[in-house]
This record gives sequence, C-alpha cells and structure tokens, in this order.
Amino acid sequence: MTDLLIRGGVLITMDTTRRVIDDGAVAIKDGRIVAVGPTAEVVAAHGNATTVIEAKGRAILPGLIDGHAHAGHGLVKTMGNNDGAAWSEACRIIYTLASPPSFWKAEAMLAAHERLRFGVTTGVSLLGGGDSIGRVDDPAFADAHATATEAVGIRSILVVGPTRPPFPRPYVGPDGVERPVSFEQQLETITAALEAWHNRGRVKLATLMPVYREAKHDPAKVREIERQGRLVRDIGKKHGAWFHQDGHRQGSIEMADRMFGLMGPDSWHSHCTDLTDADIETLVRTGASVVHNPSAIAAVRGYCPAPRMMQDGVTVMIGSDATAPDRSGDMFRHMFQCIRYHQRHFRDETMIPPGKALEMVTIDAAKGMGLDAEIGSLEVGKKADVITVDLTGPHMVPANMPVARVVYFANGHDVMDVVVDGQVLMRDRVTPHLDATEIATAAWREADAMLERSGLRHMTVEDPGWGKVKR
Repeated sequence: MTDLLIRGGVLITMDTTRRVIDDGAVAIKDGRIVAVGPTAEVVAAHGNATTVIEAKGRAILPGLIDGHAHAGHGLVKTMGNNDGAAWSEACRIIYTLASPPSFWKAEAMLAAHERLRFGVTTGVSLLGGGDSIGRVDDPAFADAHATATEAVGIRSILVVGPTRPPFPRPYVGPDGVERPVSFEQQLETITAALEAWHNRGRVKLATLMPVYREAKHDPAKVREIERQGRLVRDIGKKHGAWFHQDGHRQGSIEMADRMFGLMGPDSWHSHCTDLTDADIETLVRTGASVVHNPSAIAAVRGYCPAPRMMQDGVTVMIGSDATAPDRSGDMFRHMFQCIRYHQRHFRDETMIPPGKALEMVTIDAAKGMGLDAEIGSLEVGKKADVITVDLTGPHMVPANMPVARVVYFANGHDVMDVVVDGQVLMRDRVTPHLDATEIATAAWREADAMLERSGLRHMTVEDPGWGKVKR
C-alpha cells in the first residue's frame, strides 16, 4: 500500500523534460516517490494510499531550496535602521559575546519554522554572520541549531568554518565565561560538529573558509591561509562534506583557486559580484557552483553576472541571505527579485524567464550542492520533498499559465502543504507537530535577553525615515 497520494493538482515536475501536467498526482512510499503522472494513471496504480491530499486548485511542486542564509539572523532583523557597518558590528558582538546556546536554538526553530511555512524543504544556514564571526568556539552552538532544525523536520545544511585571522579571538562560551579561541580550537569544534551531525537524518554539514582578497600582498599570510584552508578542506572531504564560501567579488574566486586551492566541483560560492573574466573562467574550469542572492545588500553594492555564468555552464542557484537585516526566507520573493534584478540591469524584460527562476530554487539548486540525484524534482526514485501552492486566490486567478503564475504572483503564504521525506509536515497550513506560539515566544525571549547582554537595545529604536529619500 502507498503511504501518501497527492492528487488532482497542476503538477510542475521539474524533471528532465520539465513536464507540466494539468491534472497530476504523486504517489509516495517509504519516503520516496513511486509514481508521477496524470491523476487517473497514478490513482489506478496507487489509489489505496494511507493518506490522500486532494490538490485540486493547487500546484504540486518539488520542495524549494534556499542555497544561502545565516543562522542567528532571525533574531537580529532590521537592527541599526539600514546602517550596514553598525549592523555588522552588532552581529559580531551578539554572535561571539552575547548568544548562549538557547539563543541559537530559539533562532533555529524560528527560521526553520519560517522556511517550512514558505515551502522551503532544504535550507543552507551558515552558523553565524559573514565569514569572520562564525560560532565555532564550542560544539554546543552547532548542537543547539541542528537539534532545533531537526525538530521542525526540514532538511538543513549547516555550514561551519573558522573566522579570519588574527587569532585568538574572544568568545563567551556556553558557561558565560569569555575566553580567547585559537584557530586550532575552532578546527576541533568544526570536526566535532561534523562527527555529530553530518548525514544525520535530514541534517548535513558543509565546511567554510573566509574569502580573502588582500592576502596577495603578504606572503606570510598567504602561507598561513593555505595551511588553514588545506586543513579545513581535508576535514570536510574526510567526512564527505561539501565546501562553501560567502562574499566573493572582484577577483577573489580566481585567487581562492590559484593561491589557496579551495575551488572544486564539491563547492558552492555566495554573492559573486563584479566578477572578473578570470573568476568566471575559474568557475567553469573547476566545476564550482554559485549561489546568487538578489535581495542581499551585496547585490546592491555590486552586480552578480548570473546570466553570463549560466550561459557559460556554471550552475547558479538562488539564496535568500536571510533573514537579516531586511529580508525574509520567502523564495518566491527572491525568485521575482532575481528576475527583475537582471531585467533592470540589461533593460530587457526577456531576461530570466519564470522557468529558469524556478529551476534556480529547485533542480539547479540541488545540482549545485550535489543533491540532484535525491531532491530538486518530482521523479520516481527521488526523495519525496513536495509542496502544494494555492492557485485560487485573487492574485493567482486565472491560473492558466501555472509556472508564470507561481513564480510571478505567489508568495510563501500561498504554500498549503509540505512533505519532506514522505512525511507530511504541513497540511492546509497547519503544522500539528509544532507550537507556533511557543516558537515565537521563545524567540522574543531570547532576542530581549540578547539585547540586555549585548547593550545594543538602542539599535532597535526605529527610524522609519519618514519624509526622507535617503538616510
């Protein structure tokens, strides 16, 4: 007997032929897809399912994938009123000196709950902000994040890596005591996190190294970065973990490969703005992938040449870079932002069709992180990560062009059902295994306590900018 049958919806498969079936169904058994096709055919073979989701008036899609975001950011939203430098410094203080494991647990529950309700079944989270304030002083922080995400039930790729020099760096540990933390201790923490969590259920880990641009001027620094990068890469490869970097721009990709040997087909790299020809050639040659964050501040300060990279054969996915300082984890929003970002750049409304945007949060995202054999499309044998999207709201009618309607008009609140590994986590927008009030209350409590510990409450005094065109 089939475990789950989702039937009667507009089926957007994202399979190799990109089939769209007006009246389609998906059958699931033991966490995997056993049939995909017209409802009549699937029901004839698998109609005796234990659970049936009627998807009439809904689109059926693969679960969405968010290729880049930050753990911790959910509790520092909008702090600093768009003062980027002040916000970054606040993150450094909070993440290293004012955030016990309970902070990371509450934030992870909040962020994973948001992703679940927005149809994001796989999400990347860097354990901290940027590449210089990672929470890698003690395994308790990775444990807190992974435990919370596991409870929500979505797939999580937790990225852990050392901070940039100088070392040691001060951290306040789980016991509330400030201590200097060396690179070696950070490496031990990364190793412990990999051993505890990588490939445990729906949790995977990836390793990270900071992005360097200035090191070419200091041979001693280059040698030290090479040593550190080799150690981090070797530990990741030993555990079968992929590699990630955050913040590439203007020649840093070519440098990461030529000077530090960090690029490879088992890596994906974030932002990638104002790239040089050598950067793009390096991506093509090494097989590394890119995550484009069109709603991020980095995308304002520089241009990510995603269309050129994709034309040259680089796999490019979309990331939210969420959820701070000023964006959510709603991948529908980021798809539309991606489309308009490049249309405006080229002054050409034909850039990034809706189908390509949807690929960038499903099958291309899976491919870019080495997961396309298991997720990213609705195909027999793949893991059953499935969502449904309501097509009956006034902003979705008439839904006679379903791909365009979903990409251009839907938002995260239109997601009705979410299935991960064949397990129904949300049905008709109800998540029975989660207490939304409790999650929000814990997040409020930890955010307030963090403001007290950090002395940064003044950064939450809002200045909406009434009457101004620029702060």
